[in-house]
Amino acid sequence: MAAPEEAPGLVCFDLDGTLVDPLLGVRNCLRKTCAAFALAMPDEATIRAWIGFGMRESLATLPGLEDPARLEATLDFYWERYREDGVFEHELYPGVFHLLHRLKRQGHRIYIVSAKPSVFARRIAYQFDLNLIFDDIFGSTLKGRWQPKTGVLAGLADRGTIWPGGVFIGDRGVDMEAARDHGLEAIGVGWGYGSHQELMDAGAERIFDAVPDLDAWLRIRFPQAEVFDAFSRSE
Repeated sequence: MAAPEEAPGLVCFDLDGTLVDPLLGVRNCLRKTCAAFALAMPDEATIRAWIGFGMRESLATLPGLEDPARLEATLDFYWERYREDGVFEHELYPGVFHLLHRLKRQGHRIYIVSAKPSVFARRIAYQFDLNLIFDDIFGSTLKGRWQPKTGVLAGLADRGTIWPGGVFIGDRGVDMEAARDHGLEAIGVGWGYGSHQELMDAGAERIFDAVPDLDAWLRIRFPQAEVFDAFSRSE
């Protein structure tokens, strides 16, 4: 569905590695999980490579989790630790809050679109008051196999929530592929967990290595005037 000319702009953001850094929470939850199930703790490079992808599929690569029932028990334990501790061990990247506030004041439709289970994406957003800025927060289901980002976007496109011509901003190649699959401008960020090569290979149209640089480009891409609302809870 094409956006009418009078419609606001559409800007979708990935969560992990784009708005927030999840490494501390993921690492700590993995450490507790591996200790509880007598598993070898993956090294730092492996953990970083897992960020942005499904935890079930990632855990399944560890020796000792070949049995499906044991894998499910391990995954349940991990998510319980994540629910209790991990969601509170994220850091908002500097400058992100200011950038989002400005887009909100311009009246654009802005969404978080994450492959993370939506229950956790929302809890993370709430602790940084991002729920006061974003129009909605979308993710995958907690149970079941990992849903690629393009699958999450497909559901939103079917409902008319997103439309071609908007922008998708993320740090992994799967974000760029999902954006292109749905007619969105694929914008990569270099402060997350995907390399420049990964982003370019997946079709990134631009890559920004610092939040102020992304903000400057968004000001040009969406030049609408800002409207300040003294009664808005996000101000």
